[in-house]
Amino acid sequence: MSTKAINSINSSAKAAGKTAKPSNEKKERTKFYNIYKKSPFSKASTTVILILGIVVFGGIAAFTAYLVSSHMSELKASADEYAYLRGLAGDMEHTFDSDGVIQLSALDNEMRAINPDYVCWIRIDGTNIDYPVVRGQNNEQYLHMTFQGEENKAGAIFMDYRNAGEHLPHIIIYGHNLQQGGMFTDLRRFLNSTFLSEHNTIILIVNGREVEFEIFSARRTDINDPAYNLDLATQRNFGRYANKIEAPLRASQILTLSTCVSEGNDDARIIIQAWR
Repeated sequence: MSTKAINSINSSAKAAGKTAKPSNEKKERTKFYNIYKKSPFSKASTTVILILGIVVFGGIAAFTAYLVSSHMSELKASADEYAYLRGLAGDMEHTFDSDGVIQLSALDNEMRAINPDYVCWIRIDGTNIDYPVVRGQNNEQYLHMTFQGEENKAGAIFMDYRNAGEHLPHIIIYGHNLQQGGMFTDLRRFLNSTFLSEHNTIILIVNGREVEFEIFSARRTDINDPAYNLDLATQRNFGRYANKIEAPLRASQILTLSTCVSEGNDDARIIIQAWR
């Protein structure tokens, strides 16, 4: 066979190859397109998924907004309730006997008429802490229930349920630390030494009289702090307990105020301790 004939055959083969390749690619594209049309991720399905995503996201956003609104509503309800109670307390504190002595027992009677669990009133000048204190059957009862018995995340200011009886050597009172303020949030301020030096007195109104405590310690700690150990604070062991928490030697009674630390650590606490 001549060279000319061979070249002619090769040229024909190359031509055939060139025309076959586009034909195969077209078939592959057609095949892929048909698969795509049947795929759950086709354009129509993708649009549906996008819409569903928007609906779900919108639902989550709406639910989050509801939770925030509900939370703020509860906080306002709590603030309104305690503003009302402070108003009553103010009226009672201006009740005098025939000798001109303030009848604080009227305040106790008024609060107990509203809630029999009332034990005292706590007040610290220079802060928002000005509340009635309750003592429940356990330390969970008033975590999310107000003084007037309303369900509320702000809860109430409450005394440790183990603090039953008179002339207790050690009293523990708890309250929530709220980002929006209120309850025991202001205990954080006592971690500042300047603020502490200017506001170092806690007043309890109990059994018709004012009892004054002087703060000697303010610290960040946790639930393992000896301050929570009431067994050490019995009358017999009080001296050993007072020494352990470095209370003044003259102390005959210790008052501990406790709140949580809103920094993601469930065991962290802020504790204020005072003596008299």
